[in-house]
Amino acid sequence: MNNMSKSFFIETFGCQMNKSDSELMRFSLENSGFTLASDEGSADILVFNTCSVREHAENRALSRIRSAKSSIKKRKGLIILTGCMAQRIGKQLASDKTVDLVIGPFQSPRIGEIVAQFLDDRDRNIYLSQERGDFENRIDPKLAHSRDILPWHKWVTITHGCNNLCSYCIVPRVRGPLISFSSELIGEYVRLLSDSGITEMTLLGQNVNQYGMDSGDIPFHKLLMKVSEVDSLMRVNFLTSHPKDFDDDIIDVIKDHDNISRSIHLPLQSGSNRILSLMNRKYTIEHYMRIIEKIDRLLGDYAISTDIIVGFPGETEEEFHQTLRAVEKIRFDDAFMYAYSPREGTSAYNLGELLTREEKTDRLKTLIALQRDISREKLRSRINHTEEIIVERISKKSADRVMGKTFLNHPVVIPGKGDDIGEKIKIKILGLRGTTLYGNRIA
Repeated sequence: MNNMSKSFFIETFGCQMNKSDSELMRFSLENSGFTLASDEGSADILVFNTCSVREHAENRALSRIRSAKSSIKKRKGLIILTGCMAQRIGKQLASDKTVDLVIGPFQSPRIGEIVAQFLDDRDRNIYLSQERGDFENRIDPKLAHSRDILPWHKWVTITHGCNNLCSYCIVPRVRGPLISFSSELIGEYVRLLSDSGITEMTLLGQNVNQYGMDSGDIPFHKLLMKVSEVDSLMRVNFLTSHPKDFDDDIIDVIKDHDNISRSIHLPLQSGSNRILSLMNRKYTIEHYMRIIEKIDRLLGDYAISTDIIVGFPGETEEEFHQTLRAVEKIRFDDAFMYAYSPREGTSAYNLGELLTREEKTDRLKTLIALQRDISREKLRSRINHTEEIIVERISKKSADRVMGKTFLNHPVVIPGKGDDIGEKIKIKILGLRGTTLYGNRIA
């Protein structure tokens, strides 16, 4: 059976970086003659692009792989493990026959070539090199005409890996050190995207603020400015930032370019300086507050979202309350909140824990309740504001209404039709139902 008669299906877990890698894998497999299946049940090759950031993410992926194994084997098909879990425990899962082929993040853009070779001789089934020479670039001009779920939007990966070595985080171990892609190559790709009809894009990396620090290329704020000045781009976003590298120049560029989103994701992780030090975050709560104060002074109208971990090893009751006080003071629009989960292979894994799982869960519930109240108050404060949205879809509740997101990343429902999708529309926000803003367009 040749490649043209074999189909594949990719299931993606975890962060947007994995979703971006899945697009590269689809492109590579199709270029090698494989065809995309409409669903898992009809595929000859199942690709699981996995996440290792928390134990729960790995367990969920393993459960899916094991449940799919019997049916794929009846079709004499393949199970391929990719992503961060492949790098962390791929050898073990290949050895015990849980999966047939393991491909790490460095090699994922070569998956088509690797699978074709594996089908031919099956001599090698593990590809986990993290040598710089084996790294496959994430920017291919041919991808300019492929589309995300939102056809006018494109995720643009600008870095791979991370040098920060936060003590709780497995990412540098599984994705390797920081690799910045050429600003010249990114600029050419962005212009191709613009020419092909893309009007919104998101610059993507584990820590976009470190862009260029490994290669001597231009710093992130200059890349952000370069991208935002490309004709036809209605909105430019970026993920994810790190407070220790979030300098004043970035805020100045945002201020000077109206098409850069005013929604900034800036992970805090803890309100305690001692815990931040144990986490190896390399900033203090005072430094974080200075960033917020400058954003507030220069941008005025903005939204801040964050990540917070409670129950880190050694966190006292008072240190947890320092986090609560920081949340009350900063007033995040949204937050991704987690109870600490130990990850084997991180430096925090061997730290002694003072709290039970139940105690960590109780702290998390307290934090979530506080943040939910703040998020609702922040949404209510948007009522009577005039804003711009880019319409994303028809409302789930009414065919005569559409949903779009503001430049502060708040979803808003307004009257509209399918023709509005992808358009930038000026609106006035009239009210809040539950956690959803609603409004009317302004002529």
